[in-house]
Amino acid sequence: MRIDELSSTAFAKAMEADPIVFLPLGACEAHGPHLPLGTDTFQPEETVTQVAKRVGGLVAPTINYGQHSSTLNMPGTISLTFDTLRSLVKDILESLHRNKVHKVVVLTGHFGSVHRIAIKLACEHATQHLGMKVMMLSDYQLALHLEKEICQGLEDGHGGLLETSRIMDIRPDLVAKERSHGEFVDSGYLIVSDPERCFPKGFSGDAGLASEEKGRRINTYIVDTLTELVRANFEG
Repeated sequence: MRIDELSSTAFAKAMEADPIVFLPLGACEAHGPHLPLGTDTFQPEETVTQVAKRVGGLVAPTINYGQHSSTLNMPGTISLTFDTLRSLVKDILESLHRNKVHKVVVLTGHFGSVHRIAIKLACEHATQHLGMKVMMLSDYQLALHLEKEICQGLEDGHGGLLETSRIMDIRPDLVAKERSHGEFVDSGYLIVSDPERCFPKGFSGDAGLASEEKGRRINTYIVDTLTELVRANFEG
């Protein structure tokens, strides 16, 4: 069930069962010319919807913005600062706590390191100061378990084969038919003023090898694996 589709009374009733609440974090970020800006939103939303059904959980409204660095200056990327994101997630978790939510799974579609640190700090506050039980991860971390199998040794990354395949399964209407190969250019340890140079085409990996079938395999694996993780950590 989606929290924002419930009435206040229905929500209060649902809380009597002490459900697990899933908080999906998306992004509005460039993913090359073949994928929608909401790629990192559609993936975690679909994942938590399926997992919540299996474990009888509730899905909180999605946070549709994240913190971005290497894609910051690309058309369509809308970014929050580190402090804003940390405070936003912290405030939402505190509000959930006031509503008698004790167990939360925070799933982010965006895999940026600074982005995840901001979220993690907010989650740590919720566990250390509010006594909440919180799991925090990215669905992309689980997708990477299949990288060797799906990509067959080829390098993949942002907006590449894995993500393109997943969106072809979730929202095929939003994936361009013409898809090419992108690359990641490592700047080493140099701090550059134009980090988007790392993605000359706005993505990395061979999106041309993506398919709906591969996406279904990845998405099924992610849902199955996250369900197992949730049950192992929150049930029993």
